Amino acid sequence: MWNELPAGDKEEYKRMILAFASLTEMFAQKTEENDEIPAPIINSKYQETIFQRVFHASAEDIGNTSYDAALSGKSMGNRLKKYLIGIKTFGIGSGDQKVAQFKANINEWSSLISQMQKNVKNEDGSLKNKDEVDMANQELYKKLAVKISTLRNERIRSSIANLQGFRITDDDEVESVYHVLMPSQKGRKPEIYVGETSYDQINIEDIEITGCSSVKNPSNFAFSDGKHTYRYTSADSQLYMKFNNEKIVLESWPVRYAEDAYGLFSEIADRIYGEKAGEAGEKEEQNGGSIIESYSWNIAVQRYSGFNSFYGVGSKLGAEAREERVKKVEEIYRDCVPEPVFNKLTCFLREYLLKKSPAAKDKEKKESLRKDIVKLLEEVNNHDLERDVKKLLYRPVTEMYIPIPNARVFHETHPDFFGKGAGRFKDGSKKLLLDPKQREFNLIFEPSGDSIPAFISQDDGKAIESVDKQTILGEWILKGIFQLKDYEPLTEKKLNDLGINGIRLYKTSKSDDIHLEFIWIGEEKPDDYIGA
Repeated sequence: MWNELPAGDKEEYKRMILAFASLTEMFAQKTEENDEIPAPIINSKYQETIFQRVFHASAEDIGNTSYDAALSGKSMGNRLKKYLIGIKTFGIGSGDQKVAQFKANINEWSSLISQMQKNVKNEDGSLKNKDEVDMANQELYKKLAVKISTLRNERIRSSIANLQGFRITDDDEVESVYHVLMPSQKGRKPEIYVGETSYDQINIEDIEITGCSSVKNPSNFAFSDGKHTYRYTSADSQLYMKFNNEKIVLESWPVRYAEDAYGLFSEIADRIYGEKAGEAGEKEEQNGGSIIESYSWNIAVQRYSGFNSFYGVGSKLGAEAREERVKKVEEIYRDCVPEPVFNKLTCFLREYLLKKSPAAKDKEKKESLRKDIVKLLEEVNNHDLERDVKKLLYRPVTEMYIPIPNARVFHETHPDFFGKGAGRFKDGSKKLLLDPKQREFNLIFEPSGDSIPAFISQDDGKAIESVDKQTILGEWILKGIFQLKDYEPLTEKKLNDLGINGIRLYKTSKSDDIHLEFIWIGEEKPDDYIGA
């Protein structure tokens, strides 16, 4: 990527990074005994901001995505090329760098880790040597490496879907890279090294175990996929990657430290707090508008509705239509399946489709019955029959809506958030006052900037749905963001694995569009939090 970026933009990026690094001595702590040349300082957030602005890249470090920036350009043959970029800074002499953390999975992996630690000792209580530990734990290391890699890859794919939205096509060229700035070591001539390496999903099929870090820490181990070498540490459940610092250097920039850093800061203070105060706010308005209204909440996983609408056990067809569908299955497939199995299948199918399930326990029984039907279908091994029956068992595989928590109260408190009067109700009714067309708005996916028409729907205005088909929204969110397989329900565990547990909707001063982003909400709730 670096070699394909415009030379003028790269020069401006270099100039701005070196400008910050020139102030290093203002922050470096010195003593009379220690007058070594300090290592150049680079602030990681400053680096991201400068990269995004100079190269006209979109900011992608919003929420809990895997990337920091994305940019587009034309490649050979005038094809659109997109770069998804992880931005890092660490010393040229540094070791492996953290690329992921899996705190939510520590308990899930505890039995594997416990067994690794037990395998350190011989039967007589003496410690094995490293080679013996590696041999004893080989299968355990491989099993855990696959679990870690699977989660890592799911997060990356989820982030790619989040960033790219709907506009990506098979003709587009997409490349993921780490862009790295590496300051020289303390005591050396001040320099900043520019490096780049691929930002790949882990190739699970090619995983090879390197072994444990030491006998004292047998659950800390390294593995490779043929492209990169990774190291897992169990205490903090973190994944590190070897960047091969010196081997990825593309160019180096000499750093000059400012002689009067105080004077430079004084000039900044004069500009900000003097005659030009307020200029930053004006620029924010010009660059896309400031946030004027914002609401966030935790995603409440509902087994048969909301994001799991497709998983519902009730059918939208009338009773007669459901009976007709079962008869049609009987007519087409009776002679294709052994009679005892087929009779059992159609009996189960009628019970599933025609019996009501008003209570939660009834829904659970129906879900269990559906699993029995699917198991029968697998035994029969007739793909056409399986396809037609599953259409009766499940709603469309990407059908979903975004639930609004405490929707009635929200709309009564903020009746115009989704559009003028969109949240108003008919007198004494759960129904919304305006027609569906009048409740439409433009839903902008952040941070990609892609959009679809959406509207507020259902009783109490509890749902955000895509216009025309619910599956439009579901294709992007269920398949892309949540990385769900066909007919796989969303669970709390899945959210924790992906590092997503919340939603934020906001409007800016620029337009009436509603912006949507998936976020992580910790113990300290954000200022715009409205619940779950």
